[in-house]
Amino acid sequence: MTENLLNLVEDFLKKNNMEGLDIGKIVKNLPVDEIMSMVTGDDEYVVKRSGNLEKYKEDKISRSIKNAADRAGMQINSSDIGIILKDVSDKLFSGDDKKLTQTTDVRDIILDVLANSGYSKIRDAYETYAKNQN
Repeated sequence: MTENLLNLVEDFLKKNNMEGLDIGKIVKNLPVDEIMSMVTGDDEYVVKRSGNLEKYKEDKISRSIKNAADRAGMQINSSDIGIILKDVSDKLFSGDDKKLTQTTDVRDIILDVLANSGYSKIRDAYETYAKNQN
């Protein structure tokens, strides 16, 4: 069973152009049902800085953007956040059935979308927060 899981995860990573990840660590840290959902389902996943994988969660991005707006002393409404989230998701996972991305790619795309959507102050606050997370 473990060898089959390793092969499934390895194929999933190759399909998503992810190399250099510790497949054994991924299999060890994810429950079997989560691995099966990941390799056969429609959900997107993020490779964290630790090398672990977790489901892509728009609510985490939404909360980060709201927090950045607060730090910048600005207001941003839910509909604008919804548009930003859609743009981020489209850029991260568009084409080629891509289901996996790096945390750094998520950050860079969020910064790009915020800047291109006219939220430069929020973008700057988000970038400062993201740098402090490293």
